[in-house]
Order: sequence, then C-alpha cells, then structure tokens
Amino acid sequence: MESIDFVFLSGLFFLGGFSSFVNVLAGGGSILVLGFMMFFGIEPAVANATNRVGVLISTGSGALAFTSEKFTDVKESLKLGAVALPGAILGAIYSVKISSELFKIILSLIMIFVVITLFLPKSKKSSIDKLTKSRIIYPVMFLVGIYGGFIQVGVGILISATLRHLHSLDLVKMNMHKVFIVFIYTIPVIIVFILSGKINWLYAVVLSAGNAVGSWITVKLAVKKGEKIVKIGMVIAVILMIGNFFYK
Repeated sequence: MESIDFVFLSGLFFLGGFSSFVNVLAGGGSILVLGFMMFFGIEPAVANATNRVGVLISTGSGALAFTSEKFTDVKESLKLGAVALPGAILGAIYSVKISSELFKIILSLIMIFVVITLFLPKSKKSSIDKLTKSRIIYPVMFLVGIYGGFIQVGVGILISATLRHLHSLDLVKMNMHKVFIVFIYTIPVIIVFILSGKINWLYAVVLSAGNAVGSWITVKLAVKKGEKIVKIGMVIAVILMIGNFFYK
C-alpha cells in the first residue's frame, strides 16, 4: 500500500506540472489529472474537487509570473473574470449534487463538443462587427464560467476561443487573460467544494506543488517564446483530449 501511495503521489506531482504546461498554453491538461486519479479508484466528484485546488495554485502562480514579466492588463482581466464568476459558482454547486455516473456522461458529451469546436475553421472575414462582439463577449463568458465551475476540463480552450474570436487577441495576451480569469472564478468555486467535503487535501497539496512549478516555468516560456510555444501547447491539448476518448 505504501509503495502504491508513493507511486501515486509522485505521479500526481509530475502530472500537476505537465497539466499546468498544457493548461496555461491552451487547456485540457486536467484530463490527465482526473484520469490518473480515477484510475487509482478516486471518485470522480472527489477528483474534480481536488483538482480545483491545483487549478487555483497553478493560475495564481501563472498570474504572478505574468506580473513579474510586466505583461498584464489587470482591468480587462478583472472585468472578464467578474462576469465568469457567478456562472462558475452555479456550475460548482450543480457539480457536487449529481451522481458519479451522470457526471461521467456529462463530462464525455462536453468534451466531444469541445474537441469538435477545435476543428471548426476560423473565418478570415467575420460578419460580426466590433461593437456586437464587445456586447456578446460578457454573456458568453458567463456561460463559460458555468462550464468552468462544473468541470474545468477544457475550459481553457473555451476561454481561448472566446477571446480569440470576440476580442481579437494574439495568443500570448489571450493566455494571459485566461490565467487571470480562471484564478478569479476558482476562488469561490474552491469554497463550494470545501463546504461539500469533496476535497482530498493530501492529494491537493501534492498536485498543487507540481501545478505551481509547471505554471511558473510555462508563463516565462510563453512570454519569451511568443505564439510558437503557445501553438505547441494547443497541439498537445488536442492530442490529449482525442486520446482520452479513444482510450475509453
């Protein structure tokens, strides 16, 4: 049992670091963490709740790293995060109330949808004018918040797509805002999961340590290397999500 625990905790730490790399650059890294924990027999709802502690530490570390690089737009990040926050609380409350089987079904359906959206072509000439985009980005972010509060897996890709298409940001700025947005809405989400008693704190601490290291290093790489490293992360995220479905 002790050897199994050591293997599990070691794997959780290193997966935390790698999932942060994927999450900061694109999204979908939580698939690895949730899959790993459930493989070791952890209830899906507990895995989902425990992962949120790592997400909070990862995005907090990422936000600090972006700040240290003087690469921020705090005002806009706060506006977007504040809109996503109430939706995230609703999603988190619902996620702790449903059964494990229903949770798995919803997770599978959502991830199929996320993967499909990744392959939709981006039109060079958008029929949506700039004013309309500025109006709809906030209700869209509210809906993304509901999803993020509920499951988190792949939310980075949804946020990235929203900012890319409705805010016309380059990949590095897009990821900067994403890190701040997820950090903001994850704070109240953590409270919901604490009150539900679903978090395994030993696993959360080990996972968070890996998340913090991975996130800090990745942000530094993203700022220095620009869109090239971000695109690599996105490719890895897509491969992980598709692999998750074929594995099942």
